[in-house]
Amino acid sequence: MRYPVEFSQFVDDSGKPKAVERRYVRDAFGEALVELGVEKNFVVLGADLDKSTKTLKFREKFGEFGKEPFYEKGRWISCGVSEAFMCAAAGGLAARGVKPVITTFARFLERGFEPLLQSVAIPGFDAFVLGSHGGIGTGQDGSSAQAIEDIALFRTLPNATVICPADYEEAKQATFAAFECPGIVYMRLSRNPLPPIFAKEYLFQFGKGVELIPGKGITLVSTGETTYPALLAATKLKTQKLNPRLIHLPTVHPPDQTVLAEAAQDTELFVTVEDHSPRGGLGDAVLEALSQANAPRQVVKIGVEVYAESGTPAELYQKYGLDADGIVRRVLGALGKKL
Repeated sequence: MRYPVEFSQFVDDSGKPKAVERRYVRDAFGEALVELGVEKNFVVLGADLDKSTKTLKFREKFGEFGKEPFYEKGRWISCGVSEAFMCAAAGGLAARGVKPVITTFARFLERGFEPLLQSVAIPGFDAFVLGSHGGIGTGQDGSSAQAIEDIALFRTLPNATVICPADYEEAKQATFAAFECPGIVYMRLSRNPLPPIFAKEYLFQFGKGVELIPGKGITLVSTGETTYPALLAATKLKTQKLNPRLIHLPTVHPPDQTVLAEAAQDTELFVTVEDHSPRGGLGDAVLEALSQANAPRQVVKIGVEVYAESGTPAELYQKYGLDADGIVRRVLGALGKKL
């Protein structure tokens, strides 16, 4: 589907990024849970990170299980610093017909992956899993908290859908939509406040990619937090007399094969951009989709090849080539040109 944006939304006449009000995608998730909690039967499980995952408001409104005054009626369940227990408990709740919402940092979910596999995925239960603070955008917390393998892990589950919203509006809509999607829904969110890309008129749809910028010859494909720097990169590539298309894939798995196959009709080079390992993430999802559509094309995968260090998100994105200039250099390099 097309949702064309104007470059003037993001850059001034000199090509510099505009100062815009950024909003936390985690806030959108937390606010949507409170709204949904009024009418839907679900519980939220946390691993001692309710402030960071923005589930604190849900905890305050619907109460903590085992604590007065709610006690047995509380719908927020503290699992302590035990992600494995949290994921196993989610399976028990799902078996009783109560939808579990599992919440923690993306990196810490890896501790609970095997119990999630055994208790939720193999039995075929529904669950909504939030992995917050994904990628090297987590910044100063360092590599021990920077998940760059989580998307690959969840893509291996046969009954899982993987989504990475790009801004506040998309994250809020995706949270509502997750309760209508069967199986396991894994939503990866950034730690950082992100610029607005979508207006309220935008309609998030599972499995649908969004063409933000029309073009031909080169197609950039991004997801989550990297969609904004990909937008800025597209403006810079225009000054190089190139006409890049930009596709945002909020659903990394399964990817929108149709929008990619249509783009392949006039694309020689695809460039994928993700704050994740290039193995098993967005880049491989695009390769697989193009192959299945019988539209093989050259694909350059921009991702995080090594474990990063502590630093600000901007510093790390610059060092590891995920900022606009880094994306431009990789595109021009693939074309045999220099910046």
